[in-house]
Amino acid sequence: MSSLAKGSLLIAAGTLYKILLTILIDKYLATHLGVEDFGKFKYGITIVLLLSTLCTLGFNSSIIRSLAIQHSFDKRKILISLSLVLTAIMTFLVVSLGLMAPSLFGVDSPFLYATVFFSLNTLYASIYSGMERPKLKVFINDIFGFSAYLLFIWVYFQFFDQSVHIAQIYLAYVVIVFVFNLLVTKSYYKKIKAIDLKRKLIKEYTSYTMPLFGVSVLIILSANLDKVVLNFFVSEEQLGIYYSVFNISNLLPLILTILVFMYLPRMSRFLQKGKKIKATLLSSYSSKWTMIMASVFFGAIFFYGKEIIGLLYTNDFVSGVKVLQILAFGQWINVSLGFTGQNLLALGDSKRQLYIRLFSFTIGLILLYFGAKYYGNLGASISILAALICSNLLQIVVLKKIHNFVGYRRQNFFTLGIVVLIGLFLSYLHKSTFFENLHFVVSMSIDLVIFVSVLFMVNVIGKKDLKVLKISEG
Repeated sequence: MSSLAKGSLLIAAGTLYKILLTILIDKYLATHLGVEDFGKFKYGITIVLLLSTLCTLGFNSSIIRSLAIQHSFDKRKILISLSLVLTAIMTFLVVSLGLMAPSLFGVDSPFLYATVFFSLNTLYASIYSGMERPKLKVFINDIFGFSAYLLFIWVYFQFFDQSVHIAQIYLAYVVIVFVFNLLVTKSYYKKIKAIDLKRKLIKEYTSYTMPLFGVSVLIILSANLDKVVLNFFVSEEQLGIYYSVFNISNLLPLILTILVFMYLPRMSRFLQKGKKIKATLLSSYSSKWTMIMASVFFGAIFFYGKEIIGLLYTNDFVSGVKVLQILAFGQWINVSLGFTGQNLLALGDSKRQLYIRLFSFTIGLILLYFGAKYYGNLGASISILAALICSNLLQIVVLKKIHNFVGYRRQNFFTLGIVVLIGLFLSYLHKSTFFENLHFVVSMSIDLVIFVSVLFMVNVIGKKDLKVLKISEG
């Protein structure tokens, strides 16, 4: 088995474990906190995500490619040490500002302290990707981290019934993950001298990183600005409902997270070495796989949205089913198109990626403001859908027009056609009385069997999918 397959399977296992525990954690919190306090807690975590993106200065994105194409371990240590130090300094400044002006970010101080450690943990995960060390990412950030998080929450509610100290639990979780990251990477550090900062390596690295800083901020704002804007226009109850359905829809892009950990370093090397055919094959097959996986998740949400919300949260959140379906459709498009943004980064074109994100963010912000103001959660979900379509289409156009790179082949369009036909057939099938008397898990299983069977029958999935993994070895 290729290292890409092994690494991806390991990341998949860690991600699935993280998803399972995230679902348990959210259900536990929603049950014990109620809709309003659940919304407040998730809003605090949203602020942590936004601030940590600002504090990492784009290094969490740029360091993956930079480590992947750098063969000198000594130079790798310089890049890692510089990134960690600058991130720590920026985090200290931002958190200090938040503590001096508590109303600036509007969250409890434990969330501000958590920003310090979450920022560094995010950077560590990117370092593991660039060094192609998936085991460290999976065992520390996913398995150990989320197990500790769930344990801390369970212990908390054994002694406290109120939510007043719940933010401290999140702080304890990110601190313990940071301690483990710090210990296992002690051989990655190097004392930086003044002469190191004058190296061509550092100049190229910072030049590549600067646009990515803007890209990272725009990505995280695009992903979370809807909650921030909704906070001004809807009740805490509606905000809590939006968080719940957003979390469910956000399971779809985790498919990209599973593959991108191993995808981006390899794609960067292929393109740097001029292996464009192999790069196209990797992009094409990856897009096909992500479309198939995303279709399974989207189909489940489309047909069984109410049941899924009730299962993962409580029936108090079921009113958000339409919003869930719209958000999930946007993520299905985003995931099915594959690694459009990552392909631009692999080509080293961080500037155009910044311009695309800025334009898409502006469009999304305008739509989001009016959508949330006049239509609440529904308007916000439609705005997110429009922004995702805009961003992906622009990335595809730039890849083709500027870099003459098309990451799709005929098989991708064939797969799309088959997926749509299966979806139409299942929609017709669900109108029959046969499905009315079945438990939704049984119905979902029947849908899955039909979907997978048709894919194999028309040869959408075949031996070529196994053979193409060999190209990942170069």
